[in-house]
Amino acid sequence: MRSRLPSHLYARLSALDLSLQDVNQVSTSRGVAMVSFSCFAATLCFLPVLAPGPASPPKVAVYPWSFSENEKGTNQRGIDASLRLLNQLFADRLQMQVLSEAKCARAWIDTTNKVWKSTYEDPKKQPRLPSAKQLLTFGKRAGADYVCAGRLQWKVKSIWVALGPKTKATAYLDCRIVNVRNRSVELDVKQFSSDSTRAEKWYETAGSLLVSLGITVVSGGPKTPHIQRAAIKAIGGATEPFVATYGQKARPIR
Repeated sequence: MRSRLPSHLYARLSALDLSLQDVNQVSTSRGVAMVSFSCFAATLCFLPVLAPGPASPPKVAVYPWSFSENEKGTNQRGIDASLRLLNQLFADRLQMQVLSEAKCARAWIDTTNKVWKSTYEDPKKQPRLPSAKQLLTFGKRAGADYVCAGRLQWKVKSIWVALGPKTKATAYLDCRIVNVRNRSVELDVKQFSSDSTRAEKWYETAGSLLVSLGITVVSGGPKTPHIQRAAIKAIGGATEPFVATYGQKARPIR
């Protein structure tokens, strides 16, 4: 009579030179029962042990973000430096998987039926941050575990001094981070300001982080380095509480 054991167990039993008849034999005899149990136990000892695979990193949508400047022509290098810092902050420091901008844009359209505009020439026309509930809905659609949305404005001021023009840029940042899995808000910062010419308490410590992430302030005109520096300092300072408490319990979205 054909055994009901799987084929791979037949091979294991044959290698052990065990009789299949002993395994399949049905008997009330204590001796035969012990032989059958011994055969199964020996077979199980040779079965491979499957180790659990590595856990996939949390996914984050760094979206939507908007930028504006009080002077005409919002500085693209300032925007690029801001987004680069955000992406590397989540990917390199927090070991998250950053979703592509294209995927986030599609999810935003599917959620709101609108295309998100990221750059504004007039700060007065720049929209406010989406609500926590909107970000939660968007995050689910995008397949994200976290959503980081922001609103960054620059105010650039140039004055003439004895040695020539002196430029200063101030960044004003609103930032909200939502935990999609836990339905909670983990960071909610409004009007965090940073001056490109003023020393920030956290910036000295964060300097090594910026270097390790490959973030540098490049020259692209008299105001570009100031815009980049102000943005980097504002983003670093505003997100530091989230980084410090990453994974801890936050307030739920109601």
